[in-house]
Amino acid sequence: MESGVVLPNVNLAYRISGTPSSQPPIVTCTAFAQSYYDLAYLRGAKLALDAKKNWIIHTELLGNGRSSSPSNTSPPFNGANFPAVTIRDNVNLQAALLNHLGVNRIRAVVGASMGGQQAIQWAVSYPDRVENAVVIAGSCRATWHVRLFLNSLVTCIRSDPAFQEGNYTEPPLLGLSRMSEAWAPWAFSPEFYSLQVYQRYPDTQANSLDEFLAKWRTRYHEKDANDLLCHFQTWANHDVSFTPGMDGCLEKALKSIKAKVLFLPIRTDAYFAVADVTAEAALIPHAQVMVLNSVYGHAAAFGRDKNDRTQLNQAIAQFLNPVSEQGKTE
Repeated sequence: MESGVVLPNVNLAYRISGTPSSQPPIVTCTAFAQSYYDLAYLRGAKLALDAKKNWIIHTELLGNGRSSSPSNTSPPFNGANFPAVTIRDNVNLQAALLNHLGVNRIRAVVGASMGGQQAIQWAVSYPDRVENAVVIAGSCRATWHVRLFLNSLVTCIRSDPAFQEGNYTEPPLLGLSRMSEAWAPWAFSPEFYSLQVYQRYPDTQANSLDEFLAKWRTRYHEKDANDLLCHFQTWANHDVSFTPGMDGCLEKALKSIKAKVLFLPIRTDAYFAVADVTAEAALIPHAQVMVLNSVYGHAAAFGRDKNDRTQLNQAIAQFLNPVSEQGKTE
């Protein structure tokens, strides 16, 4: 691993949709505390990721509780002793999986949020293997703004006396509740709340702030605290300029990309600002930016709203299968 730690055994959770063939597959990558299901709204007949037209390899992040994580790794690397994980560690592990499957080229890498971080890292780390990359509500490096936000969530978990520096014997539910409460104004946008869009969904519908928080604070009670901290660290330390050979230079890293890249930032996203994403895209030889006009904030990346799902599916499908006005593939 980039930390210098050697894990003797590592498990990567993955599944394959469609029928493997000699054609390059699509690879999907998961987001924070998510599994294969987080991009379900993109998968299916007539959707952007149609397993009848492509074969798809779905990978899951280290630290998500299914791939190797603090919660499922044997001593001496269990719990708080699990090593720091980078986005590049994940991408390198995924590359090893593809080598095992005999896959040399990838038609596209697709991911949202931390999944988008992996997609762009794939394009930098393996420029000759990736044809296209789709970055939904993600960026090429974590800004100070994002790192400050994530640090506040980490502090919430660690503030619980039951956490015991990660050596807890019972879930630190108070810390997880504090983290969830602190996250509430970030996951959605101010418009999502001011327009009372939250009243449309059972998990956010509420007649008072206390009622809303009572629902929201339990969102991560079923997750392992050390797993969440692993993901916070992975997210906060993301920076493609630290890729070997890039000398810490973002411009050098992005100009090395050979793949076509589609960035899909969200107008109201509090994590990955449109201005930051646009500036990064300008450094990539073959990149385009399409801004999703949604009031759902970062949550739009996971298809909560029908209109958001439609916009994202159409944009990705058109990017992966460009068709001219005459109906011919370009």
